[in-house]
Amino acid sequence: MFVAFEGIDGSGKTTLSNAVCEALRRGGHAVVHARERGVLATGVARRVRELTRDRALVEMSARAELLLNLAREAQQLEEVVRPALSRGHWCVADRSLHSIAALAAGGRGLPQAEVSAAAAAASGGTSPDLVILVDVDPDVARYRKDVARVRSGRPRDAGSRKGLAGIGLQERIRAWLLAAARADPARWLVVGTVGQPPGELAEQVARWIVGRVPPSPAMAGAAGGEGRWELVISRGAGGRPSGREPADLDLLAARFFDAVDAVAPAEPDLAARLLAGIPGPDAHARRRVLAGAAPRLVARGLLDLADPRSVALRRALAAVAPADVAASLGGDPSPWASRLREELVDRAPAEIAAGLAGDGSGAAWSLRDRALAAGALAAVLEGLAGVDGEAAWIARQRGLQAELWDAVGRSLAAVEGPRADALRAELVEHSVLAALRASLGRDDDLARRLRDRLLAHAPRAVLRSLLGVDAPHAWAVRARALPLAPEALASIEGMDGEPAWALRDAGLALWPAAAVGSLGRLAGTARGRDAISRALQAAPARLGVLREAHAARSRALAGIAPRRPGPNGAAPAPGGHHVFEPAAVAPSLA
Repeated sequence: MFVAFEGIDGSGKTTLSNAVCEALRRGGHAVVHARERGVLATGVARRVRELTRDRALVEMSARAELLLNLAREAQQLEEVVRPALSRGHWCVADRSLHSIAALAAGGRGLPQAEVSAAAAAASGGTSPDLVILVDVDPDVARYRKDVARVRSGRPRDAGSRKGLAGIGLQERIRAWLLAAARADPARWLVVGTVGQPPGELAEQVARWIVGRVPPSPAMAGAAGGEGRWELVISRGAGGRPSGREPADLDLLAARFFDAVDAVAPAEPDLAARLLAGIPGPDAHARRRVLAGAAPRLVARGLLDLADPRSVALRRALAAVAPADVAASLGGDPSPWASRLREELVDRAPAEIAAGLAGDGSGAAWSLRDRALAAGALAAVLEGLAGVDGEAAWIARQRGLQAELWDAVGRSLAAVEGPRADALRAELVEHSVLAALRASLGRDDDLARRLRDRLLAHAPRAVLRSLLGVDAPHAWAVRARALPLAPEALASIEGMDGEPAWALRDAGLALWPAAAVGSLGRLAGTARGRDAISRALQAAPARLGVLREAHAARSRALAGIAPRRPGPNGAAPAPGGHHVFEPAAVAPSLA
């Protein structure tokens, strides 16, 4: 029997597929996993995968990507799957031709007939007997990917080409997979992993594979995988949470914290990620409870929070998660933050240096010198956004010599003048993505040309570069991108005025979480409250919408302003979504 696990990035399919294999083996079945522990079983397939993931190949066409992905799958079928089946073994695959077709046709927009024909040729007549679709809200998948980056220590730019397309691509892939599951219910099972104990879920899926034992209602996705979201949020038997009206903002906090409490037992790291940047005693109490199981995510989630309780929690976590505490300081100029930087710089030089954007003071350069001595040149460059002066240019020259193109690009954010313009133009020859990052917040000829060139290939990166830009070309790019990319809304965080509100109104039904996240300080206004209510009405059972709605409202009420490049402010990810920087693994909090 050939069983494939499908799902968008961050759905949990790799974890579940491996756990199901172990459950089947415990039951006495001979099982071969074609991607054991997330590693493709054949060297050829691994090499091909590297090509499709390489961000330097950002302008690879959708058709070339399809053919490379099919080549990878054909090699896996030839070298792993068919030999296992011929020996009478079962074979499990983490992704198969279905995911490739979903990316090409659903995600990239290639003609379905063309994709189907190519996939049939690559399959050689071998296709999965059963398909497990591990379904998840793309916003939650993004939160999980944040968690994975922190836990693995991967740098910010270590993601794949696919990540450059953003959440919209994942939404389209998910829709394609759900449609395929609805069209073939005898062969497909849709399950959800949020709030589910992984061991119990794996056992249930294994039983279904062996004997088609019907899964429990809490595990199976109703109506194509949508029903369980309300189960997670309500912690009940279904329906809207406790009969509450979804647009009632007075109950918004209670609904959000119900959701966090439902997730926390099975995924404490995810629960901590949901709480990131949210002020108030209820959030703080939960962070305290989660600190033992998820110290690193709790520490990262304190970014922008400077109340006495958050400062004290940083102190408590500094011994076990120094790098994460350092990252949570951002560009806070407060005396307490300055003291903590001095205490942590030797244990977390990269995180301290990266948080110094806009700060050209002598104290900041003292910290940078210590970070440079520790070998953290890339982080020092990132923390030079908004900083001019000869010392900054010497560091940028060192970055060029080390071919740290992305870090040099980030260092140019909010830096003006002919010298910066010349370096931006030079970066185009080395890395168009680095040149685009160097154009954050700009509206000049080079920035416009780069955005037009890369929009079809890397809409997420293009739209991030538009953060706060109020110019005709920027609005035209946002309008073009809006149907496919929620990051169009993220790029207008905190922007008032009719063009911004018109874009929010047009995008609210498509991307309710991003529309709410774009409000920033406007979440506390009458118009902002109305937008939040409409988003909750449009998607009452989506955890991502609930989290972004509560985050926007609570931060606005607490007076937490969006961060911008420049003096004493780090260059943030737009849309209210915190960027979690990787760090070395820390022990659990005792």
